Amino acid sequence: MASVAQPSGSSRALLLLALPIATLGCARGAAVAGDDTPTPDAAHTDAAPADVAKITADAAADAAPPPDAGCAISNGATPTLDGNNDLAKYAASQHMTPGAMVGTDGAAVAWNHTHLFVTVSSIAFGSAYEPLHIYVETGATLASSAAAHGKEYSGLIPALPFSPTQLIAVRRVSDAGTGGYDGVFVPTDQWQTRTIALDTETFPSSSQLSVRVPWSTLGGCPTQMRLAIHVVHGVVNNEWKDLVPATHTPWLMSGGGYYEIDLTAPAAVALWTLR
Repeated sequence: MASVAQPSGSSRALLLLALPIATLGCARGAAVAGDDTPTPDAAHTDAAPADVAKITADAAADAAPPPDAGCAISNGATPTLDGNNDLAKYAASQHMTPGAMVGTDGAAVAWNHTHLFVTVSSIAFGSAYEPLHIYVETGATLASSAAAHGKEYSGLIPALPFSPTQLIAVRRVSDAGTGGYDGVFVPTDQWQTRTIALDTETFPSSSQLSVRVPWSTLGGCPTQMRLAIHVVHGVVNNEWKDLVPATHTPWLMSGGGYYEIDLTAPAAVALWTLR
């Protein structure tokens, strides 16, 4: 996909400016306004971003609950994730084509009574520190959506089309020598609070990332979920790539599209509502 210039700015402010975008198909974002020095189009390196080490110590996390007849989450098939061609382990109805792909990329989402499963295939994961960020808003019922901002990473702060209750954040190398990164984060202290580590629940390779997350860390037994996914790519002019849904625009308020999902129904993309 050809690169198209997008808004640029500084990584220090907490708010994004909504600027015109030349074409919706592009997935480049903006660091936040305030720094007049444009981001150079330098080659990406695998140096770990300094900011990602600054996370609150993990809060105590409960083990995933056993299947409970009182929880209405549908109990679908369980993909056995291990990092080896994981996309093929999902039903065809659970596959999606991301927007702004880096190569021939793909994504799949499924769940059973106890866990949420997400796999994204992307050549972006050849870089050890390009993370997959999965934003969710969960609950028994969901209020009207309100745009928000996500977790800063390498100076980039995404615009989101709803107010997430959790961020599932994973990358090929979790520990860059300053502590693990893979985990579930909550909005407290600008997304610096990690409630559970997911190092043993993340299954990486150089071309895909898979993660398995217990519902106990995503609200216990939610029956409704909003979902938006992207990869923080940041190679040229601060990019986001592999967008799910394809209409998601993390570089532009109010974050573009998202999925609204009934977790009591089967885990099939055709049953989701695209907002």
